[in-house]
Amino acid sequence: MVPLLACAIFVLPARSKGQERTDRQVVLVTPDTGDGRFDATREAIAFWNQTLAELKLRARLLEVNVLVAPPISRALENYTRQVWLLAGRPAPKDEGPQPPRALLELPGDIVVFLSNQQFFSFAWPFAGRTRYFIGIQTDRTEPMTYANVTRNVIAHEFGHALGLEHNGNTPTLMCGPCEHLLYWSEQPLFFPLTARERGRLQRLHQAE
Repeated sequence: MVPLLACAIFVLPARSKGQERTDRQVVLVTPDTGDGRFDATREAIAFWNQTLAELKLRARLLEVNVLVAPPISRALENYTRQVWLLAGRPAPKDEGPQPPRALLELPGDIVVFLSNQQFFSFAWPFAGRTRYFIGIQTDRTEPMTYANVTRNVIAHEFGHALGLEHNGNTPTLMCGPCEHLLYWSEQPLFFPLTARERGRLQRLHQAE
């Protein structure tokens, strides 16, 4: 059986009234800058910034820090496993695994962790649902070893952090549940958003 994309909880980071900052600051935690997922994450950020610009929205994903094999990796690996053991089930408000202090002390609205574990990648809200933790599975095993899959899996999870939900069994970026191999392509490309998703992004971010 081909693995399915994991579920996520869809909550936009809270913004205080009158707050002008429109970017979503991203912190990337990687075991190595030579890791293929590192470049794929930056490609996904560029994809989303281009998409938001095309929609004439001010919101952007902004990489603010890169941590390479930091001491906190073990704590983040443990948290990743705790989240994944929920098997994509939405957790009641204020329940679920408690994020480690090391994660809470990191800057940024979105923390992307390139894990060494095999699981289904996910986007998980934390810190009172004001921030997102994106766990990306290892790319040493299938289906992440297939061409073009990794960049789309990561872009898919960023989509959740921006407020998008799964749209069913469709050949689009936000499909779900969907097979990772849907994204397999010999040509580097990002799968499209639907017109409804573009409209949702405009509604969610228009006032920013």
